[in-house]
Amino acid sequence: MFPIRFIFCKSIIAGFFLLLVFPASAVKVIYDTDMGIDDWSAMLVVANHPDIELLGITSNGAGEGHCEANMRNIPDLLALSMSPDVPFACGYHYPLDGYFAFPEPWRKQADTLSGVAVPPSARQPSKLNAVELLHQLLSQQDEKVVLLTAGSLTNIALWLQKYPQDKPLVSRLVMMGGGFDAPGNIIVPGFTTDHPNKKAEWNIYVDAIAADRVFQSGLAIEVVGLDLTNQVKVTAQYAQRFKAQVKAEAARFWDQVLDDNDWFIESGEYYFWDVLAALVVADPHLCQGDMQPVWVEYQHVEKGDKWTDKNMPPMTESGQPRRHYDPATFGITHIGGDNPPVKICRHTEPQVAFDRLIEILNIEVEAR
Repeated sequence: MFPIRFIFCKSIIAGFFLLLVFPASAVKVIYDTDMGIDDWSAMLVVANHPDIELLGITSNGAGEGHCEANMRNIPDLLALSMSPDVPFACGYHYPLDGYFAFPEPWRKQADTLSGVAVPPSARQPSKLNAVELLHQLLSQQDEKVVLLTAGSLTNIALWLQKYPQDKPLVSRLVMMGGGFDAPGNIIVPGFTTDHPNKKAEWNIYVDAIAADRVFQSGLAIEVVGLDLTNQVKVTAQYAQRFKAQVKAEAARFWDQVLDDNDWFIESGEYYFWDVLAALVVADPHLCQGDMQPVWVEYQHVEKGDKWTDKNMPPMTESGQPRRHYDPATFGITHIGGDNPPVKICRHTEPQVAFDRLIEILNIEVEAR
């Protein structure tokens, strides 16, 4: 087990402290997030994990959170962690194509951190956009970097398009997204009850075009999909256990989020989606699976229906007319086809994952 407590020392031993925080074996990570509810704890995991060196955070407006809110919330949460000063940036505000989006109440929750107050940070986002920050951070490293994605793959697809020469700089891309044997999670009672799509997963669904490009890329991808995350359901019992062990500010924040979302936990629909993906970055044995090619389904249609987000611009980032797609099939991930094989995570160790989250969020940070 890794240690769960670090104490900041004064400047005369700051160098020694950095060695403790980022040992020689630390995994260098860039985190791409849409800042939905599960992303917050996942970000605190990668920002606190003693075996991870967080290089930066990128986001976009195509997922749950909007860019403006994400750029406020990211530094606020980082200030609760061991990595308060990493650069962060936002990218494109919409999916590469299509008109699908998360339900607006979910987006409001993402933008407001579920109503949980966090001391505001004065830090500002990078002057670079997300794609340029990705490229800069990768180019500055003398060893390969892990990309962790916990939202739509919009930024990654645009980065691959602009900087394909960067691919050798990435050792792994660990993504939370997709699903194969597990049912989809688009249909959520009270929000999308009558949605026609029964197989897709939200992160892929909101930008299936981007996801398909990433699966074609040849990157060493590990898919932490619904087949795996369904094994880490958040229960009221776990929330009570977490509350009983709260010590640090990061854990206190997450405890308040769980309190505010007790209805979500009671619904049986809440899982540690992004948290598990974050833990897989430093603990690859939490992803046991097999290598298979994956492709993403999307079928063009002439007109949109009730699931069309009419607020999206009619032109895409590339300057092409934005198209409509069949919501019943958009974003479904399939095994097969001609894409390079990726690792599909099938089995994990739920108790280890639950224990690690408590330990990592309770690493103590000296007040700054």
